[in-house]
Amino acid sequence: MNKTVMVRTLKTAFASLFSILIAEELGLDYAAAAGIIAILNVFETRWATVEGGLKRSLSAILALAIGSLCFESFGYNTWVFGLYLLLFVPLSFFLKVELGLGPSSVLVTHLMAFGTVTPSIILNEMALIFIGTGFAMATNFYAPSKQKKLEELIGQVDEKMKDILNLFSRALTEDLDVQLYTDLFKDLDQGLEEAIRLAVIEDENMIQDSSMQLYDLHLREREANLLKIIYEDLASIPPSYVEGIHMSEMLRTTSTQLTEKGAMMEVKRRMNYLKDHIEVLDLPKTHEEFKIRAAVYHAFRALDQLVEISNYIVNKPV
Repeated sequence: MNKTVMVRTLKTAFASLFSILIAEELGLDYAAAAGIIAILNVFETRWATVEGGLKRSLSAILALAIGSLCFESFGYNTWVFGLYLLLFVPLSFFLKVELGLGPSSVLVTHLMAFGTVTPSIILNEMALIFIGTGFAMATNFYAPSKQKKLEELIGQVDEKMKDILNLFSRALTEDLDVQLYTDLFKDLDQGLEEAIRLAVIEDENMIQDSSMQLYDLHLREREANLLKIIYEDLASIPPSYVEGIHMSEMLRTTSTQLTEKGAMMEVKRRMNYLKDHIEVLDLPKTHEEFKIRAAVYHAFRALDQLVEISNYIVNKPV
C-alpha cells in the first residue's frame, strides 16, 4: 500500500468513526448515516472535499424540503418516494449538486420511516449531514506535500527536452534512427502528464507555489508541441545543407542552456542574428531548395518560440 492510499484510508476511517461517535453522543437517530456521509466526502484533495461537502449539504437541504412536501401532501407511502425522486433527480442535475443524490435520498427515507415531519426530525437529519461533512473536511486538512516528487518530475521533463534538442542537433549532421525520437517523445509526454497530475493535486490542496508550477508545466506542454513541429521540419532538411548546420549549432546551444538562469537571453540574441542572416539569403533557385529553406525557416520560428517560453520560465520574477 503506497503512502497516498494509506493516508486516505486513515483519514476516511477516522472521519467516519468520529462522525458516528459524535452523532451517538448527541442522541441522533440513524447515527451511522453520519459515518457514511463522512466516507463519501473524503476526496483526494482539500478543495475537492470542501466543494463536495458544500454540494452535498445543499443537496440534503433540497432533498429534505422536497421529501417533506411530497410526504406531507400525499402520505408516507413508497410510491411517494418515487415521486420525490422524479422531482429531486432532475433538479439536482440542473443545480449541479447531483453528487449528493445518494446520501440525500437516504436521509429522505428516514422521513418515510418516521412517518411524520417535525422540526426536531429535520434538525436530526441536518445534524447528520453537517457532522459527517464537517469531519471529512477536518481530516482532509492534513494533505502530505508532493513537492519533492513534483520537482523531480519537472527536472526530468527539462532533461528530456534537452535530450531531444541535442538529438535534433545531431540529426542535421548525421543519420539517426527514428526510434530514438519516438522513445524520447513518449517519455516526455508521460513525464508531463504525471507532473501535471501531481501539480493539480498540489494546487487543489492549496500548497504554496503550486499554481505557478502548474502554469509552468502547461508552458512546457507548449514547448513539447513546438519540439514536435521542429521534428517534422527536420525530416525535410538534408545533413549536408549549410543553413541546417547553422541550425544544428543553435539547437545544440539551446539544449545546453535551456534551464540556465540568464543564459537564454544570450541564446535569444544569437537567434536574432541567425534570423537576420536567413532573411538576407538569396532566393532559392530550385523547387527542392525552396522546400528545404521553408523547412529551415519554419523550424527556426518554432525554436524561437521555444526559447521565448524557456526564457520566461527560468527568468520570471518570484
